[in-house]
Amino acid sequence: MKGNVAEKLENDEIAKYLIFNIGSEWYGTPLMDVREVIEYHKPKAVPNTQPHFSGVINLRGSIVGVVDMRLKFGVSVVPESPSVFLVCDTEQGPLAAIVDRVNSVLAIDEENIERSVPTLNKIHKSYLHGIARQEDQLISIIKLANILSLENVVNGT
Repeated sequence: MKGNVAEKLENDEIAKYLIFNIGSEWYGTPLMDVREVIEYHKPKAVPNTQPHFSGVINLRGSIVGVVDMRLKFGVSVVPESPSVFLVCDTEQGPLAAIVDRVNSVLAIDEENIERSVPTLNKIHKSYLHGIARQEDQLISIIKLANILSLENVVNGT
């Protein structure tokens, strides 16, 4: 069995996803899209920006914009809930997403991702890669780097 898994990983039939929570919902994004996970600290506010743009942080000498995914997806923010930053590289440079917690890295077989999902939720269809079935859990697979693009941050989509 282990040989089959290794062969699939080489053939990219199984991709690795970083699994995280926003509120009570589980999300995954391609692991290769996340540059790093860092501890939350309060961003410096920037005036006249979208409500979900929380401001900027200093990341080892670089100024990085921060998007609160709870606000972006319309999930109520619980004060003092544990939070982390997921830093992604975008066309505009690095941007960070505030999420509630990182759970794990999972290798998910493409056969376990349903692509044609009717959505009535707050996730814009262009961000939703599919819904993964992992044991008894359903995980929304999103392209976090696309969500963090400057156009989406500025326009509020």
